[in-house]
Amino acid sequence: MRTAIACYALVVLVSCGGKGPDVDTTQDNVCDQIAEVACFDMYQCCSEGEIERVLMVSDPRTEADCQSDLRTRCKRVIADLDFSIKNKHVKFDSKVMNDCLKEFVAPESTCVTVEAAKPWAMACMTSAWTGTVVAGSACDFSYECATDNFCAANRACTALPTESMPCSVQGCASGLFCDTAAVGGPVCHALLGASAACTSTVQCQKGLFCDTGAPVGLRTCTPLHANGETCSGGFACTSTLCLTGTCSITGFSCLTDSACSGRCSNPPNISCAMDSTCGAGTCTIGGTQCFAPTDCVGAGNMCVFPNKCNLGKCMGNVCADPHLTIDYCTSALTDLPVLGTGQIVVGGNG
Repeated sequence: MRTAIACYALVVLVSCGGKGPDVDTTQDNVCDQIAEVACFDMYQCCSEGEIERVLMVSDPRTEADCQSDLRTRCKRVIADLDFSIKNKHVKFDSKVMNDCLKEFVAPESTCVTVEAAKPWAMACMTSAWTGTVVAGSACDFSYECATDNFCAANRACTALPTESMPCSVQGCASGLFCDTAAVGGPVCHALLGASAACTSTVQCQKGLFCDTGAPVGLRTCTPLHANGETCSGGFACTSTLCLTGTCSITGFSCLTDSACSGRCSNPPNISCAMDSTCGAGTCTIGGTQCFAPTDCVGAGNMCVFPNKCNLGKCMGNVCADPHLTIDYCTSALTDLPVLGTGQIVVGGNG
């Protein structure tokens, strides 16, 4: 659900409440459509100076000039893709691009919203360009290869390694990871399910993370935590946001209990990590003074500390939804497909 914030006070711009463009892309007009969306957002939500910086000019431009400039820039960026499409090595999916671009259009009379996630995040997860070349056929670029293939040095699409096959920089086929710790060298193994022992999240199936906060040898693939559940970092949350907690004794910020120091039972103003910090102990046999278990020699002889270190607990560290400010002058233009950082990676090669 979007929370609209009042539209910016704009300088030399069109009306703040303009209707957005109708998005209907094809492989031939995709740059026209991307430029139209970008320029609509800019002329609805950016100042003149911001527009000139994006277009890299020093004089005012009309919205039509903006579209012409960005269309030319876009066509240069996707020149290799157009070459691959003409060679029938890549296909373009209009629906995927349409669904993605529509989410970048600034809402009517609004330039900024506050949301839990970027509006286009889900719609733009899939690339509109997909490689179609199967294993054994010629390729010019790696992105031209179909799913679970890569363009090898001999310029032929080659199948990515599968279960128990050696792996390298190309990685493994879908559903597997490259086990670099395997005896005899890196090999591909199936992604691990819940409760399986792990050393890294890349080894775990979707929806799981490797709980590296657990002791070595006890780390397992664990379901991502829902909002309100205790977490030790954003990597552990479905929402990717873990609110910082507070140490129960010291009040310091924390995400795990290990980040919280304790306080001695006597004197209570001394910070500690173990009982020995709070004063000397006594050997159970002989009654001599000791500072560590090794100080008491003999079977059954233990060092007992009268003053205890009461360790702090990390409290209030829970998963929660983030609050992102979506600025259609900056955020949208930064992530826009091709012209920004979004959706230029071609799907299909795993």
